[in-house]
Amino acid sequence: MKIRPTRRAFVLRYIIYPYYLIAGTVMLFWKDLSQLPENDYLIYLIMWGGLTVIPGLILAFKRRKFSWFFWPLALNLLGWGSKFVFKEENYDYYVKNGPYLAFIAVSILALIFIELYRLTIKYKISDSGIEITTGLFGANNQLIVNRHITNVLLKRNFLEIIFGVGHIIPVTSSGMGTGDAGVFGGVTGGVGGSGTNVGGVMGSVATQKEFVADPKNCIYGVSSPKKIMEEVKKILTKQG
Repeated sequence: MKIRPTRRAFVLRYIIYPYYLIAGTVMLFWKDLSQLPENDYLIYLIMWGGLTVIPGLILAFKRRKFSWFFWPLALNLLGWGSKFVFKEENYDYYVKNGPYLAFIAVSILALIFIELYRLTIKYKISDSGIEITTGLFGANNQLIVNRHITNVLLKRNFLEIIFGVGHIIPVTSSGMGTGDAGVFGGVTGGVGGSGTNVGGVMGSVATQKEFVADPKNCIYGVSSPKKIMEEVKKILTKQG
């Protein structure tokens, strides 16, 4: 059986980047910052910061990945910083509208990259094991041998249940498929899986094991996950 992640598995990315793209385009045509006096210019920059950074901050805590907050902040700083790098008389339009233009350009590139990234991920389930291929031209390839799999989990959140996708995570005797979640006074920051995670230190620190869904260590974001889970179970049972 050969499968790959569905677009619905990356639904947040397919929503957030069009949001940034549309918001930047609307703001650019609504308020050309190069035509505004300095006081109004700062007001709209602050407004734009709220429209971009706050959604990123919410997603960072919800998804426990700092990158959701870092990249909107970095793009805003890049856009604002361009004002102090270029000479205003030569680059007035592009410099003052830098924050808008940065998000528009990066959002278009990000949507292309996400689709190309999704297409590079392939899974093959066989009697030998679960083969995971990722990277351009299938550069990375690994085989999770069936006899090393000690547990299998079907993992989905509420949104993924609605969209009919899920992740089948094979856990091996070496600990592949799991990670440590650090709990800081009630706020959780995960360690393991893809990306750097975010948390807040508000008390004592403890760790707990959790299953980690990552395109490189599980059958990630596939349609009809229950059906695929049953196929994996049949193969493992036959091997046993």
